[in-house]
Amino acid sequence: MNTLIITGGGMDIPFTTSYIKEQKFDYIIAADKGVEHAYHLGVKPDYIMGDFDSISPVMKEAMETYDVPIETFPPEKDYTDTHLAMMKAMELGATTMTLVGATGTRLDHVMANIGLLSMALDAGVRTYIVDAHNKITMIDGHYEIVKDQMFGDFVSLIPYTEKVTGLTLKGFYYPVEDFTLTIGISRGISNEVVDEIATIDLANGQLLVIESQD
Repeated sequence: MNTLIITGGGMDIPFTTSYIKEQKFDYIIAADKGVEHAYHLGVKPDYIMGDFDSISPVMKEAMETYDVPIETFPPEKDYTDTHLAMMKAMELGATTMTLVGATGTRLDHVMANIGLLSMALDAGVRTYIVDAHNKITMIDGHYEIVKDQMFGDFVSLIPYTEKVTGLTLKGFYYPVEDFTLTIGISRGISNEVVDEIATIDLANGQLLVIESQD
């Protein structure tokens, strides 16, 4: 099940509206201020959840008219609304998740959301964070990028674990074989795909794959 999670960070409404129309999602979850984003996107969620401390009283009233399940949490909780929404999506059977509204000016939330890609990866659920400039996922094995389906012109590879070993890149401008990337080193930034299909393989570790467009 391909699940869209609309959460409460920064949102480029024109871009996100266009992006959602181009995709096919089986289920939509709105988390906290993501309810307001969903309203402006013209999207009706299938499930609403959060502590709702970031949305207006008017929107709180409006979401009651959606006639969908609403799960409310106290503001004093152990996990962010985005974290809870991802857990709910996996509980409901998500096989792929896409998060919009997961980046923005709150770098603490951005970094936490990127970290949640590791949780999803461990659960075997391919997950993407998408905004107007980036498409981010995390891998621990084989991954392919089709050139004519790329999100942007650049591909950056950033270790999430201390080391990523056995890294082999084919179809890239800068190919490597059986390479080790170490966290804190910028060696993997701004590669480009030159073949019709580029492949990434690694033996150990977790690797962020970021497709970017300026």
